[in-house]
Amino acid sequence: MDPNLQQIVSKLCLAVETVMNPVVCQSDRLAAHQICEDFKDNSPYCVQVGISISSKEYSPVIRHFGLQLLEHCIKFRWINLSLDEKQYLKQNSLQLLDTGTKYLLEEELHVKDAISRIVVELMKREWPQNWQSLMTDLHNISQHGETQTELVLMVFHRLVEDVVAFQNVPNQRRREILQSLTAQISQLFHFFLTLLETHAAQFKLLVAEGKERDSLALNRVSQSVLMTLTGFVDWVNMSHIVENNGRLLQLLCLLLDDSSLQLHAAECLLLVVSRKGKLEDRKPILILFSEGAMSTILTAAIAAEKASLDEYYYLFLKRLCQVLTEIGKQLVALWGTDPEVGVPPNFSTYLEALLAFTVHKSQMLGSFTQTLWALFLRHEHISKDETLVSFIPRVVTAATQSLLKVGYPSQNNYPSCAYSKLDFDSDEEFNMFFPRYRAEVADTVRLATLLQPKLTFSIAYDWLKTQLQKPLDVGEVGVEKGICNLSSPSFLEWDALGVFLESVMLRLMASTNDKPDTTEGIELLQRVLVYQTQDPLILSCLLSCISALFPLLLYTPETIPVVLDKIFGAVIFNLPGQTKGTRSRAVKNVRQHACSIVVKICKQYPALIFPAFDSLYSHIKLISNDPEQLSQMEKTILVEAIMLISNQFNDFEKQSAFIKEILSPVHELWTSKEFTQAFLAPDIFMSYVGLDQAAVEPSSADTCGINRSHISYCIHTMLGVLKRSKWPDDLQACQRGGFVIGTSNVTGSPILRNPATSHILALLNNLIMLLKTQNGLWLPDYLRLRHPDFEKAYDLLEVDKLAILGIPPPCIDNTDSTTCKQPLARVKSFLGMIHDNSYHILGNAGQCLGYEFYSASNIITFLQDSVFSYQEFIPDYRLRPVIHILFKKITQ
Repeated sequence: MDPNLQQIVSKLCLAVETVMNPVVCQSDRLAAHQICEDFKDNSPYCVQVGISISSKEYSPVIRHFGLQLLEHCIKFRWINLSLDEKQYLKQNSLQLLDTGTKYLLEEELHVKDAISRIVVELMKREWPQNWQSLMTDLHNISQHGETQTELVLMVFHRLVEDVVAFQNVPNQRRREILQSLTAQISQLFHFFLTLLETHAAQFKLLVAEGKERDSLALNRVSQSVLMTLTGFVDWVNMSHIVENNGRLLQLLCLLLDDSSLQLHAAECLLLVVSRKGKLEDRKPILILFSEGAMSTILTAAIAAEKASLDEYYYLFLKRLCQVLTEIGKQLVALWGTDPEVGVPPNFSTYLEALLAFTVHKSQMLGSFTQTLWALFLRHEHISKDETLVSFIPRVVTAATQSLLKVGYPSQNNYPSCAYSKLDFDSDEEFNMFFPRYRAEVADTVRLATLLQPKLTFSIAYDWLKTQLQKPLDVGEVGVEKGICNLSSPSFLEWDALGVFLESVMLRLMASTNDKPDTTEGIELLQRVLVYQTQDPLILSCLLSCISALFPLLLYTPETIPVVLDKIFGAVIFNLPGQTKGTRSRAVKNVRQHACSIVVKICKQYPALIFPAFDSLYSHIKLISNDPEQLSQMEKTILVEAIMLISNQFNDFEKQSAFIKEILSPVHELWTSKEFTQAFLAPDIFMSYVGLDQAAVEPSSADTCGINRSHISYCIHTMLGVLKRSKWPDDLQACQRGGFVIGTSNVTGSPILRNPATSHILALLNNLIMLLKTQNGLWLPDYLRLRHPDFEKAYDLLEVDKLAILGIPPPCIDNTDSTTCKQPLARVKSFLGMIHDNSYHILGNAGQCLGYEFYSASNIITFLQDSVFSYQEFIPDYRLRPVIHILFKKITQ
């Protein structure tokens, strides 16, 4: 070597070692790094030095840097290289493949990867036009041993990744390379399959002879072949995959029994069976329903299951499950569209395997299968197949266990916990997964109900009947207080039962098949209604069951008073010793749940509830007048319920008078001198709600908290009335009831009026003032008026921050917590609520009040005076509701 070049090499090697030395100071490392970068970008000796220091006598770090020099020259200095240098690079790159590395079990992976990158970068610029002998050269090099074979396979793998997957090649060159690859794909596949067959067979032979070192090399090559194939099998013509009687598919299936190759084989097989495209091209995939392929897959699954808590075997089991489900999806696509495709051979065996994965303790495996069961049950032809029909009872029975919310990775109380530890890093991740999984299971139950309503109802009937007779099991954690928590066995059963029963009842009446006798359902409803519990979590689940059984009220209207009594019993539910201010989270939840169910029954069956309107309204007024009974939220929800029933009057005057009565306390507060003064300016508003004062604890002693509560109550009630008040759906009923006030000059259609219009319009002036004042809070002069305790009161809520960042909320069981929010959290929630709900009121006013709203106010001036005031000071996250709530609604 030239002495000058040798000096450069020595200096460069020293610089690389300095950069990689962990004890070197930062300044020396930066100086050394600069030397390397300057040489890479500017030196005319880059190619020669790169070739020199990539030889085997140097350390892996130095060799890797030498290979990086070569790759840099090819990528960024190619057009400046002479023809001789380009030819020199091509020759030496092949030499590196042939003799440039140590034995494949000894060589560093990053060195091998760097060599393959160099060859691929050269191919992207020279092949095939200026390097026609390359394929022959690569084939010859691969014959020199396992080390060379692995490197050649890595070249093909990286090339197809860059050209097909990543597409980081200019379009013209990409087309040329793809065209050349496609022209030689038959030879390439023959090359790959021959390597795979010979090396896999020799590997088994050497393992049997105890020659471990030699067998490891053969195994490594076999793995490389499979990894290379994953880059080809999802885009090459299907004929290459199934040629020679499906030789590739046979090989892949056989390798599923080899513990060291099965994962790579399964991943390759998964890509094959997941192919999209023309149906006729996908038809050969159904060969995997043959007895040989199916038995091999099942044998591999059974063997892997025995060690499924090992991460490697569990991952293999997941890939195998995905292979089975993708085969099923191909069957769904072909059955009925291709006259030659019908019931596949071994369909029963296939469904047994699918069901085995469905009932597996791993919920992730179960999740993979649920989508396929739904596809089968939806399919016009498959859903009628006798074999599939015979499996429906077992699938539905399995769903009763799948719906149980168990398997938290932080716990060890169920077998599924062990698998969750492999699938999820935290309980929060599991909490994100499980609702989707439960929704998939519920969808399967609904589809099964359409096909076999008697079966699913019978299972629901027996399960609910059994649950009603079971003693309460609060579990070890709940023993001390005697009530359930979120992990108590009884709650888990009731919770799953509620989801199952709702899924069945949602489709029971819609099914065209033979339905169960309604007397059984009525009997079940009556059993639920007489069941008594003082456990808030169980009571909430019981309400879900009652809600699910609402369709039966059409057949037993005389039961409605009993149903309402049961629900209102939950509305005012309390645990002994608890007051309005000390209710636990579980009690608050069950009360709000009961209020929401009142809304549901009034919304879905208003005609059935209407005869009980007077008694219902009287009862709501009675419990609302008790200051120690309902919270503001509960009152508002019940107002929505009674508003829904009032729409059945179909009489404008009656409905308007009723709304006036409902809104009278709101009108008195909202238009009072006190509120009008408070909304007049930001500083007055801040004093009224306590933003410029020190935080007060407890909340009962906070007079400003009472002011905030009154504002919240008014806004919630206005919004509830707006959302629920409406004119009749039938035009003739509208005309009879006095809802029509004219016809449109443009379309000629009748103009309808909402009975809430005059009452809401009377409240809009103060709402406009409040909106303008809220925007004014962001002015610098008013920001300075905030008390230090409330400096962060304008920030985003934590739950909103987590939602924006995609971070799941903390997984905490706070059902027995009686602690209230801290003052800062209360004020922050209040400000966010009135801001968002004010825009909800405006948006719903445009939608629900219609013509009279737009004709009664100058909308442009209205928006300018309130919504668009002080926009330059308002942060983006406060403008989001303006777009997503207001503009979206008024432009619909």
